[in-house]
Amino acid sequence: MKENFTTTLSDGRRLGYRFLGDPNGLPLFFFHGTPGSRFVLGENDLLAQIEGVRFIIPERPGYGLSTPLPNRTLLNWARDVKELAEFLKLDKFSVAGVSGGGSHALACAHELSGRINNVFLLSSSAPGTIKGATKGMALGNKLGFFLNRYSPGLASWLVNAQVKSATSDPDAFMDAMIQQLAEPDRKLLAKDFIRDAVQQDVVEAFSQGGDGMIADNLAFSGDWGFQVADVKNPVYLWHGMKDNLVTENMARYLAKTIPNCTATFVHNAAHLLTEEPSIVEEIKTVMLKKAITQN
Repeated sequence: MKENFTTTLSDGRRLGYRFLGDPNGLPLFFFHGTPGSRFVLGENDLLAQIEGVRFIIPERPGYGLSTPLPNRTLLNWARDVKELAEFLKLDKFSVAGVSGGGSHALACAHELSGRINNVFLLSSSAPGTIKGATKGMALGNKLGFFLNRYSPGLASWLVNAQVKSATSDPDAFMDAMIQQLAEPDRKLLAKDFIRDAVQQDVVEAFSQGGDGMIADNLAFSGDWGFQVADVKNPVYLWHGMKDNLVTENMARYLAKTIPNCTATFVHNAAHLLTEEPSIVEEIKTVMLKKAITQN
């Protein structure tokens, strides 16, 4: 399977992406986390095995194959996705985002509402400006949110240190990262195929350096440039109650503020949700309902 697709955007930048699933299935743009790449999903992931769905996994500027875009915003991403959809000749589609990709999925829903069927959010971040945003968050992430808002220069230095660590010794980087995670995530990452997939995703994310992650952090840590209350599309949100990277307060805020949001809080899960059978089944059900109505 070819895994390195690119298109040239109207401003000359290159946008990298990858396909998974049924080539003739309903299109679902799947947005990776922070950091992340087109390898956020693998063929062995339960989510990627949903029948009748074509996953399109684009890389945000600065990640993987995509050209960096200094000072990009969440709304910039919506314009990139619109161009990619037009290049692929897609009129209607759904969007999904994991972790830092969730904010980007909501930006697309805000800007491209008439073209989007459904929005799926897994462990999605919320605006860093909300009350109690970092309560219960792991120290590393909490420090990152603080520095992104008040000392972006130091935050960028720390990201570049992460890049050096991840690319020079990926195994040691993964070991250190896993130590910060909640128990359900550590249990998942004890499985070699999941650990290997996450490691591939992170290493590819940093293949150009830290620009992608730095831009992500700045984009979603502060003001998003739009109000999530203005998102009108159907939104399905899942959050693991043991998640220590994205907090329960963030998930509760999104669930309460988005008008048409169906929220599910998974008690025995943490941040990594693409292997949760109940979530995969619900996404499948929602997507197939759309297929039935289109026929």
